[in-house]
Amino acid sequence: MRSLKYKLAPLGAALVLGGLLLSGCTTASTATNNPTKIPETTVTTTVNPANAAAAQAAMKFYLAVTLDQSRAQLETMLGVPGEIQADGQVAYRDPASGYGVLIRFGEDDAVFAKRLLPSGRSPELAALNPFPVTDKQAYRMAVGMPYYEVQDVMGSDGIEVSLSKPEAGSSKQVTGLGWFNPDGSYAVVYLNLPQGLVVGSEFVAGPG
Repeated sequence: MRSLKYKLAPLGAALVLGGLLLSGCTTASTATNNPTKIPETTVTTTVNPANAAAAQAAMKFYLAVTLDQSRAQLETMLGVPGEIQADGQVAYRDPASGYGVLIRFGEDDAVFAKRLLPSGRSPELAALNPFPVTDKQAYRMAVGMPYYEVQDVMGSDGIEVSLSKPEAGSSKQVTGLGWFNPDGSYAVVYLNLPQGLVVGSEFVAGPG
């Protein structure tokens, strides 16, 4: 088994226990051809503790929000007003870091899904990636690919950037894992849980 050294705590726990999920606020693209399977090897990635601490602090809004949290409780905890988006989701940003969280509320006015809102070039998160990632890597993800192959292709574990409850009629949860570059671009791979199999991927260009 790989050692998942630098995963932020909620992500690491979720991958082991099988309890994460996609925000549903982004359309995922998927590859059509299966990539060549890369044999699994033992890989240990270490990251400067200061960089990990900076990333944790930058993501504090995202990490603080939990599914099924009431809107009133969430807004009291975050202490900032939300900005309603065109699709009805609500964005909250930390004025100190610029990072934030995009929330989709359910019919009960509780958190149904959350997604990380990066800040500009997101230098704190880019520092956690041992190597830059490309769109070619992101779109090598084939539906059904297991997580260990995602690690092989991407070169590291990724950071949890989205989490949601199952959609109506489905029992599967999906999480989005992100890899950030110094230029602000990033890749996201979506996995269902508890199986940990790819359901889609995307690559987002950096700020102009």
